[in-house]
Amino acid sequence: MGQKCLVHKLEYNVTHHCNLKCDHCDHLSPFFGPKDNDFNSSISVAAFEKQIGILSQHLHSEEFLILGGEPLLHKNVLDFLRLVKASQICEKTVLVTNGFLLGSQDDELFRLVDKITISFYPSQPLKKEAIEKARERCREHSVELQIFDQPKFSMSIVGIKNEDDRLVKGIFNTCTVAWTQRCYALHDGYVYRCSRAPFIAYKLHKLNLIPQDFSKEDGLKLEDTDDFGARAQEYFNRTTPLKSCSYCLGSVGKRVQHRQLSKTEIQDETWARHSISESIDRTKAFRRIALWNWFKVR
Repeated sequence: MGQKCLVHKLEYNVTHHCNLKCDHCDHLSPFFGPKDNDFNSSISVAAFEKQIGILSQHLHSEEFLILGGEPLLHKNVLDFLRLVKASQICEKTVLVTNGFLLGSQDDELFRLVDKITISFYPSQPLKKEAIEKARERCREHSVELQIFDQPKFSMSIVGIKNEDDRLVKGIFNTCTVAWTQRCYALHDGYVYRCSRAPFIAYKLHKLNLIPQDFSKEDGLKLEDTDDFGARAQEYFNRTTPLKSCSYCLGSVGKRVQHRQLSKTEIQDETWARHSISESIDRTKAFRRIALWNWFKVR
């Protein structure tokens, strides 16, 4: 067996839909529903068991995130957590949730995780009582609890392609998701060097905005070969943008007040009408890209 690839974070979406409808969700969760059953069909305990069994032989992560969408909407979420624990693929098993369904979970969930991250949204705030109950149960089970306060979201995914290759490269070079958070994704037998990449092209193709779904081209196919760890290391460190980067603002999108989308906005898939020019924070982009050009430090 070849060398293991060591990464900071690896995540797996056990759902894509959510019980909240946050504007500018960078997983486009409000826009996933029954119409996406074909895409969601790749999410299964059996498929995940096979994939993580192979991947754990070639890759080790500081944290493995189970998330969504809202992961607690999946009736078999405990099975996914059990498989992460059993695989020993990571130092910490992490559940990322909005917390609304956390109070109804069995104690086993708290025994299976090392850390719970609750995303707190002011437009749909989790009650203080629920947060205190989560704190108490985390203390009881020696689980680390992180409350991630998100009063604003950054505009991120757009439906109109960025045709400026130089700007695409600049956005990629300064993307904290790619280079600081180093948060990678496992989806449908592929690993991705960006957590947004597995579904961007799918959604674009679903709306007939691109002729074909190119998402698999952005990923690395999971293979049980001796050199897969080395190939994964090379893939994660590539300095060329993904195809998905032409539809993403990385870390230079405008910051907007957090809010919940209306049913009409969701039905109209309003995210698809956003362009780079109207969504980018030009001052932030100029500063970050200039610093990159001068110092080449990520």
